[in-house]
Amino acid sequence: MGVQGNNRKFILALLFVGYMVSYMDRLVMNLALVPIGQEFHLSPTATGTVISVFFLAYAIMQIPAGWLTDQLGYRRVILFSIFLWSFFTVFTGFTWSFTALIVIRFLFGIMEGGYPAASAKAISEFFPKKERGKAQSILMSSNSVGGLITSLLVPTLLIWLGWRNVFFALGAAGVILGVLFWKYIRSPIQSEEAKEQQPVNKESMLSLLKTRQTWALVLTWFSISIASWGTVSWLPMYMVTVRHLDLVSAGMLTVIPTMGATLGTAAGGWLLVRFSGREKMYFVMNGLFYTALLFLALFAPNVGMFFTYLTLASIFYGFVFSAVYALPHKLFDKSVIGSAIGIMSLGSMIGGFIAPIIMGVLISALKGSYDGAFWFLIAAGLSSALFGLTIRNSNQVYHGDVADQIQTNAKVK
Repeated sequence: MGVQGNNRKFILALLFVGYMVSYMDRLVMNLALVPIGQEFHLSPTATGTVISVFFLAYAIMQIPAGWLTDQLGYRRVILFSIFLWSFFTVFTGFTWSFTALIVIRFLFGIMEGGYPAASAKAISEFFPKKERGKAQSILMSSNSVGGLITSLLVPTLLIWLGWRNVFFALGAAGVILGVLFWKYIRSPIQSEEAKEQQPVNKESMLSLLKTRQTWALVLTWFSISIASWGTVSWLPMYMVTVRHLDLVSAGMLTVIPTMGATLGTAAGGWLLVRFSGREKMYFVMNGLFYTALLFLALFAPNVGMFFTYLTLASIFYGFVFSAVYALPHKLFDKSVIGSAIGIMSLGSMIGGFIAPIIMGVLISALKGSYDGAFWFLIAAGLSSALFGLTIRNSNQVYHGDVADQIQTNAKVK
């Protein structure tokens, strides 16, 4: 397939759906844990562990997946990832014990871990450099769309079908998606620029890891991910046990902040362009607004105000989310973009691993009170703004910092 016109849009649409299904497969567990917890008699700590084990596995896979994507190409990694994560989604429905659930969700996280880097690599292959940031922002908004669909459909399906059948259905959808990728995704017609690209090697990965901007973005994303994933992971349980809503009502209400995140993520790529040369201000400002609104939401006196503030906070989270994944396309060479996105995702997934389990421990220690867990999330959000101060503006970063180091290594050889 060529890369011009509608073909490029079709590729982006297919990558979008892939990310959306991936996000639904991981997010459904947050809702399913209400009936699963009742069936297996899980404590808050055990519940947090089930959520966190996915993030641990996903985090472990990020850097290896980025390296493999740069070595083997995005198509192989995408196909491997989709078919195997779908298999473990189905297998989740056969869970017979808490231990089995932990093992299956860990393996599921490993298999999902290859998709972020591979999809970003596909963006770099099919889109010219000036369009990659916008395309990446559109792609990342798929997470919010997946969250929206999950919030609307899954609570009702859990009641109608049972939690096991919901996982069977999602796994089957993933297999169908994998077949579409196998049939339609092919390497684009290479430009002269693409032909001159060298595969990533050990030296280029080390150069990427030695770049200050890499770690500034990772730490910023790590901190805000703790706050975001902690909120998302425990929100259904909190609304049912503390705010005394039924599962369907809780799921329907979470649609509202998800729509805010969708809007923020989709607009983030466009907004980042307006802040070109002022990226530090962009991350600090959005981190502070997010934290302030999250504080107001978590301690809101009623459900209506809770979701109003959380929706506004989600918009600013979306601004940061899309920028973290769009900025590497601007700063780093195409030959290491898979590795760069893998490292970004690593920061997010470590945050996702830490947040649910620490919240579970805090909730148990405080006899069911969420106050300690909420202050933990607020501190993480504030940390994201502080780490944003370490980000260098794009006009202070020499174009091709990493690329220059790669070329230097090649000359030495």
